[in-house]
Amino acid sequence: MVDMTRCPQSDEEMRDYFYALIGKVLGTPANDYEAVLARAYPWNGQMLMIPPGVGPGIMQPPDAPFFGLTQQFSGVPKGRVFLPSNQPDANGFYTRADQYLDDAAQTYSKSKKAVSSSAQGLVWAWYYVDGHAYAPVQPGDGSQPPVSSGGLTEAQVQAMIDDSIQQAIAGFQGVVFGDKIALRTNSGLLQGIKGGGPTEADKPIELIGKTGDAHAWESYTIEKGE
Repeated sequence: MVDMTRCPQSDEEMRDYFYALIGKVLGTPANDYEAVLARAYPWNGQMLMIPPGVGPGIMQPPDAPFFGLTQQFSGVPKGRVFLPSNQPDANGFYTRADQYLDDAAQTYSKSKKAVSSSAQGLVWAWYYVDGHAYAPVQPGDGSQPPVSSGGLTEAQVQAMIDDSIQQAIAGFQGVVFGDKIALRTNSGLLQGIKGGGPTEADKPIELIGKTGDAHAWESYTIEKGE
């Protein structure tokens, strides 16, 4: 019996947790894997689903769903799950990849070949594919682990994004609708409008580079868009 409230402490324990979660048995037929991994699982009175993997540079936090277990999912399940790691792989992902599909001859586990959605005669399996060692997000006794110095949690990444947006907003607080601004390109030239621009609608505006100070032909008025 697997304790579903305890964070798995090894790759083997995460394997047992995974199979208890999906209600399947290692080594039995797995031709229905897409339906199994795509649906929500009734567990402990809740409807849950193993979420898709997170992006590079992100470490799973201690309170991550399913103790940081995620799956490769792009329209359909891809036969692979990701376990949290405290070391990034070559692409910056803090994960260990394990495959949960094989055939009776163990073709895929021996070659680490990806399992296609059209493959037949599949069985439930568990074998290493890529990445560094599995790092549990919680100790086995349920206590909170020390804060890691590597990687970022999704919350930390979002906080950085929010901070950048706030800084951008702050940088424009001195500019209001109706103000005039000029644009200077990376070359050091001002962006100007040839001939001052058309005086009739539906005529093209030709942009040119200009030297000197900004005057009327290099100026734009800030107006509120839709």
